[in-house]
Amino acid sequence: MCVKPVPMALALDADSGRLDRSGGSLLTGVDESAVESALRVRDECGGEVVVLAMVPEAAAEALRPALAMGADRAVVVTGAALEGADLLVTSEVLAAAVRRLEADLVILGASSGDGAGALLWSALGERLGLPVLSRAVEVTVAGGRLSATRQTETGVHAAETSLPAVLALSGEVCLPRYPTFRDVIAAKKKTVEVLTPESLGLAGADLGTSGSRTRVLAAAPAPARGPAELVEDDGHAHERVVDFLVERRLV
Repeated sequence: MCVKPVPMALALDADSGRLDRSGGSLLTGVDESAVESALRVRDECGGEVVVLAMVPEAAAEALRPALAMGADRAVVVTGAALEGADLLVTSEVLAAAVRRLEADLVILGASSGDGAGALLWSALGERLGLPVLSRAVEVTVAGGRLSATRQTETGVHAAETSLPAVLALSGEVCLPRYPTFRDVIAAKKKTVEVLTPESLGLAGADLGTSGSRTRVLAAAPAPARGPAELVEDDGHAHERVVDFLVERRLV
């Protein structure tokens, strides 16, 4: 399964316009929920849970909470050549890693906690040539098939496909288990496996910023909010609220 540790403090690098990843990183609740879903599939069907991320090597430690939860292995793909990679490069690299790991089911959270693009699962499915089930809120794996209940704008839908497949979950679909102190200590002793573009056969490929099809043209802090308008409820406050929304074409 794929996760994405994000910086503890979200800040843009003024020179590159990219997120500053020089500080500590952590897994978001969405990723922890996805790990829990993967663990439940493993506990019911067997196999192993491998947590995979493409991160700077210093961020590899952010995968240890997943190991403490019960993941069998943690693997990171890292290297200076990957710096500044966009969606297309990231999906190419992760697809190569998934092929190396020979995964039967690739699970991802709905979106990352930084870019929040919610597109990686689709690109990964395309790279791997695998069916994709997205926005899943309930998952069942049996008899070599993946069944999911999907939550969309138009309602709840049931979908099914054969394995191998890519599964994208919808938000925080289940409550992550809490590791015991013993689990945390055991996770600290496990080795996080490291892969490089070269070990995946991507040596010489256009990766990172040079291989990315998208560019950050400009980045600036969000403008400061103005003072709030306080409305005293004299029995007609709702009228002012409606007027406020209408003036801004929000209703």
